[in-house]
Amino acid sequence: MKRLLLAAALFAASAVPAQPRITYDQGSDGKSVVFTLVDKNESGTTTVLLRFAELSNCIGLGPGVHKYAVCSDNARFLTLRPLDREQHVGFDFAYRTFHGVLDPKHVDTNFVYRMPCAAGRPVEVGRTVDVLDEYTKGDDDPKEYLGFVFLMRPGDTVYAMRRGVVRKIRIPERGPEDVRFTTRTPSLEIEQPDGTIARYITLDAANLFVGEGDEVLPSTPLALVGTQDGEHYRLSVQIYWAETNPEGTWEQDYLRFRRYFPRFRTTDGDVVPGARGTYTPLVDEALVAAELTKKEIKRLSATRK
Repeated sequence: MKRLLLAAALFAASAVPAQPRITYDQGSDGKSVVFTLVDKNESGTTTVLLRFAELSNCIGLGPGVHKYAVCSDNARFLTLRPLDREQHVGFDFAYRTFHGVLDPKHVDTNFVYRMPCAAGRPVEVGRTVDVLDEYTKGDDDPKEYLGFVFLMRPGDTVYAMRRGVVRKIRIPERGPEDVRFTTRTPSLEIEQPDGTIARYITLDAANLFVGEGDEVLPSTPLALVGTQDGEHYRLSVQIYWAETNPEGTWEQDYLRFRRYFPRFRTTDGDVVPGARGTYTPLVDEALVAAELTKKEIKRLSATRK
């Protein structure tokens, strides 16, 4: 029988940052209504959902749920303008915010990723399994896979797999020493150009090379790999995005998350690693330049001369 001690990631209320809020004010004409996102405390995109139960005397917008992508704090993202300029806009609304892009339009499932470990050196790669499936289901039972795990060495560098913005770095207090699994492990998240999120889990908190809000490119060093037990150095990566759940309601299960298992460039070609295998990461000119602008490619070429 497998024994597992779980360490829950619980934090004091004082450590929880203020949540993004929506405020509204009258426009300069005294009749319009301007909506603003405030207390945006994380980098990257924040999706705002406004549900208007009532909306009258308004140009171009009706009752229902409306979605807005906001990239900066104190950003005015919506103005309700009156159809009859002599009357005010009538409205009744509720809102919620989501950290990230909701319903990204062009998730690039053909994009080839760089492996997050050193190029040219073989690495064992497997699939990470939902912890409850791992310890409650048998070997032949179907399990939910969350992402990939790379078996690395102490002192190895973790590299960005593709371009993006560091939206969140999480360094929780260290959990008990005698656990086999804990959610208390340093990690960071990168918002990628197609709206997907890449999460890098089990980093060395004392050796982080990037900060929140930094833009990274493929092969940008992010951190040194960390360890949960002081013996094994396993980097987990998960790639996912959020979408509106057609079976949910505003009150329950409005969102759902989709996971994505990309191809990586290796010396054996572009492959999607299976349950377990050994691969040699390859980083070539085309891989690095795939998401660079012409100016960036020209600048990169100049630095190599």
